[in-house]
Amino acid sequence: MEIMMCRRAPSRAVVMGVFMIMMMGYFLCEAIKIDGADENVLRNGVVANLHVIERELKVLREEGLVDDHAKRFDHLVPLIIHDFLSSNFEEAERNLGSLVHGLQSMFSSCTTNIGFNNSLLSGHYIPEAVIDFSMHALENAKRAHTWTEQLIQYKLLNKTSFGIPLRDQKLYYNHSLKRNKRPNCYADGTKCQYKPCARGNKLPICAIGFAAGVTGGARGSYYVVTRSDDDNVKNPIEGTLRHALEFAGKNKGGAWITFKYSMTIHLKEKLWIASHTTIDGRGVKVTITGKELVLARVENVILHNLEVLSVGDSDAIHVFDGSKRVWIDHLTSRDAVLGLVTVVQGSTDVTISNCYLSNHNFNMLLGASDQDSIDQVMRVTIFRNWFESSQQRMPHCRWGYCHVANNYYRDWRYYAIGGRAHAKIFSERNVFEPVHKQEVTPWHSHFTSDLTPTIKSSKDLLLNGATFHQFLVYGPLSSPQTLFRHYNLPVVSTKRVVVLVTKCAGVLFGDKVRHCRLGR
Repeated sequence: MEIMMCRRAPSRAVVMGVFMIMMMGYFLCEAIKIDGADENVLRNGVVANLHVIERELKVLREEGLVDDHAKRFDHLVPLIIHDFLSSNFEEAERNLGSLVHGLQSMFSSCTTNIGFNNSLLSGHYIPEAVIDFSMHALENAKRAHTWTEQLIQYKLLNKTSFGIPLRDQKLYYNHSLKRNKRPNCYADGTKCQYKPCARGNKLPICAIGFAAGVTGGARGSYYVVTRSDDDNVKNPIEGTLRHALEFAGKNKGGAWITFKYSMTIHLKEKLWIASHTTIDGRGVKVTITGKELVLARVENVILHNLEVLSVGDSDAIHVFDGSKRVWIDHLTSRDAVLGLVTVVQGSTDVTISNCYLSNHNFNMLLGASDQDSIDQVMRVTIFRNWFESSQQRMPHCRWGYCHVANNYYRDWRYYAIGGRAHAKIFSERNVFEPVHKQEVTPWHSHFTSDLTPTIKSSKDLLLNGATFHQFLVYGPLSSPQTLFRHYNLPVVSTKRVVVLVTKCAGVLFGDKVRHCRLGR
């Protein structure tokens, strides 16, 4: 492969990227050696190595240090990442072989044309940054190729379904069987929560989407909140919500938290949610203000029928650091700087459903950084939410798979749905009703930003001249029902969405419960 001969350029970005990936690779190898072939470790390693190549190639391109022959890498590397994140490992492995071969030719060209101290053997000067890239990109590609081969073998030996570890599949299947044997408790996605068979800690039978199977505090003790104050943060008073969460963190099986009466709780500090916790606001109207709710390194959480307002410059709910199996349902949030939910830093299996959001700038950020390739494990369902008069990020996704279905969008100011960094967004049977901006995505006629996400529109209803530019540069996107076994979501026709969502989204209390039940 020929290399453009041009001015010497610093390679600091390349060196820093290589150092980071070498450190990550060392610990990854150790993890594989100690624990055996672990799927998530292998997946993270492959994507991290490919993302380093992608970033460093972009640096060289911006510096004008590669010629037209190298431009095929511009398409090949994102294509491999697309196939890999779509679980098309065999195709990714085949293209990785081509990438290794191409980089080998590039590296050979460099080493053939230089001697010691970069002396010229061919009469042409090769920039140091190009030499560094060819050497380290080849190492990264070989490593990714090897780990992809290992992952293919691992998948053959360790069949998993719906991303559920083998040890947890029995619990999931039992939960599904119980639901199927109780047809009156059909998880319709919106009204099941108010049926007799879902009363109390039977609510989890209604969970849908990627959070299906969540139990929250159903196996723990009931805790009834009787006080609305939050005066003693370090030593919470018994009966307060903060004390209830402290109890949930210590109690075997967690806790199912309810409220004795309607109340407004003004938090003095962030409220940290423990694993195996349900905060159930049905039957009353509970408003939380002041500070956000935080989920860090936790699992199996249900937040249901709450109003979260005025949390300052923060998100209403912040899910991060590998949290998983979280169901956020029937929440109301408005007039906030950021929005309802962020899901970041390797968190996954989250469903955000039946929520009402208005007058937000940023609404839902799913994946916070282009560099956080760990978010490739993220799976989020955005279902039957009402986005009213907001700016953007409804949601905005990076790296992971986001299923956006049966939502009602009215009057977005910048864009409704967006993505970066190889995100997979499947938009299905949503209703888009523009007032100011017609285009659903951030795309415009001179769009030159990140084209690596895949955004697919399936049977969406576009009103009043709305347009939806699909991002399909690196291939198609399959529905979650095709990609994930046992994934289930009761998606309805767009003809029913507006009435269903406007009657049922957000906190349900008093007459609104009746209106939701009667709404079609």
